[in-house]
This record gives sequence, C-alpha cells and structure tokens, in this order.
Amino acid sequence: MNLGAVLIIALTNDGFWLSGRIETVEVQWAVEQPPSDAVIVWRLVCGEARLASGRVVLTGEHHAASIHLAVPVVRTRTAMRLIYRVEQAGKPKPIAEGVAAVEVYPDTLLDSVAKRLTSRYLLVWNQPEDLAKHLFVWDRPEALPSLLRQAGIEHTLIPNAEGLAFVSPDVVIVGDDCLGADVDEQQKLLDLAASGANVLVLHQTKPAALAGYPLVRRAAPAKLAWQQEHPLAAALQRFDSLSGAKDLWAARLPSDEPALEIAWWPREVAGKQPVPIDAMVVSKSVGRGRLVLCQIPLGSWQRDPRSQLFLVDALDYLASPIVPTPPPSHRPRHAEPASSRPDSELVLP
Repeated sequence: MNLGAVLIIALTNDGFWLSGRIETVEVQWAVEQPPSDAVIVWRLVCGEARLASGRVVLTGEHHAASIHLAVPVVRTRTAMRLIYRVEQAGKPKPIAEGVAAVEVYPDTLLDSVAKRLTSRYLLVWNQPEDLAKHLFVWDRPEALPSLLRQAGIEHTLIPNAEGLAFVSPDVVIVGDDCLGADVDEQQKLLDLAASGANVLVLHQTKPAALAGYPLVRRAAPAKLAWQQEHPLAAALQRFDSLSGAKDLWAARLPSDEPALEIAWWPREVAGKQPVPIDAMVVSKSVGRGRLVLCQIPLGSWQRDPRSQLFLVDALDYLASPIVPTPPPSHRPRHAEPASSRPDSELVLP
C-alpha cells in the first residue's frame, strides 16, 4: 500500500484488524538514497481521539522499521486512521507524511453464525451432537478447523477424500490447497453435491481443473467484475491485496455455462454473445445440491477479519434454498441486469 511519494507503508491484512490483537506496520523508503537520520512519528486515531502513538527510527541497510501496536477492543466495526509523518534532524517540516485507513472488527464475528447453526440443527434433529455430522471440513487441523473450534461450531474434520465415503453431510468445506491431481477426489465432492450437499472448495493450485473447469494462471486485473448483490461478494471485495498479486488461478468457464460467475475478469471485447469466463468465484447447482468455487486467496482464518466475514456469509449462503443455475443466455434481461442478481434469484424461463 503506497501512501506517500517516498515511503512504502504496509499494514498487515491491508489494515483490516481484529480488536485486542498486536498488529504490525512495515515502513520502508521507496527512494534509492534515503536520509540516514529519519524518524517516523505515528498515531492511531478514531475520530479526534488518539488511541495509540509512538516513534521509531528508520535504520538498517534499507532504512526500514516495524511498528507493533495493540489494537483497541471494539464492540462493532470501527473506522480508524493511522497518521504518520517522517522527521529529520534540522528540518523544520516533515519530509513525508500520510494517512492509512484502518478497519477494526470485534473478535466475535462468528458468534452469530454459531448460534444460528446450532438453532437450525436443534430444530431439525433435536440433538446437538448431530450438528458435527452434517458439517464436514477437509483441511489441516490448524487452519479452518482451529477457528471453528474456537467459535464453538461443531464439525467433523477429515484429513482426505476417504473421509467423504458413506456420509451424508449438509455442507462440505475443502480448505486451501487440499486437492491434488487425483480426479477421483473431486468426483466424490461432485457426487455429494448431486445428492443434495452444499460443497465449498477454497483456493486450489495443484489440480489441472476444478469440477471440470481448467485452472488458468492469470495476472491480477486492475479490477475484477463482481455480482455486487450476491451474498458472497461483500466480504471478498475487501481483499484489495489481489491487485498486487503476480499470479492468480482462475476457473475457466465455457461459453454459456450454467454456472454463476460471482467474481471474474471483465470481458475484453464488448458484446452480448456468451463467451468463456475466467472466474475467481463461481456458484452452480449440481443435481439436488450446490457447488461453490472460491479461488481468491484468503488471509489467516485466525487473524484476518475479512476471511471470517466471508465464512459467515458462506455458511449462511450454503444454508439457503438451492435453485437451478441457468446459463447466461437464459438469465432474465428485463428489470435489473442479470449480472447483479444472486443465483438464488435466477430462474429458468
């Protein structure tokens, strides 16, 4: 995040922070011959209130510094600002200054979804232990399962595709880079979706294809196109760091594929005819179930509120009614444009 003409200021999680944590701000000169006696003076403010402040010397070979600050505890999302200036001995005015936006979230983002999930399963099965039997997570224990345990969300952890045999889950979540080149792994997921499960597959780079869609490496666009009103779009659009990514892996959808692109590369040539789409987020109905592919690299489950907000949105969305996903040529074109409608609102004519 470049905030000044001569300094590079990088905030962990792009400035999206959880309250009560220690976060880091990396500061480095962006000029070849920086002054050797510069000091960065900073303060974290909310409105006019100063919440934290300090000063560090820009030292070392690259004349860099790290600022470690305790994030204040908040009860709701709170906008803050990190204000900085760089001073040099003998100079009456700062040689650089700027402001970075910070959003701080309470460390209880999953509380509401945990209650909703528990209430839902208690209502349907009337047995709390049944919840774990219907939410399966294929991931490393220290990744998403660790967050679910902390939030009190019951689930069944599986280490590989073998854990999907002879089960009937409502929801299956496949963690980052858990899929390999074995197509049988993905077939088990598709079979579960066809039988009525909701399957969410997170960022994958090892397979040649996901659900039959080739994975293609692409440079990050200046801006992805989004289904703005889709339930999965709100949290994911906060990942501004995608603009700095060198390579992204997109799922290439064939022309007029019956799948809803939620985030994708804008088409290069204007026109109304359906064309192949390189998508980062896709949702489609499969038999009696649903498949969601999310190729956006998420941040830490434990430390990045954007990832937790996406999980809340995803669990709510996966619990919503499933309807057939029409191809682009069959989406309604009257009233509002089809590109702004979530797939639960798209109906076959």
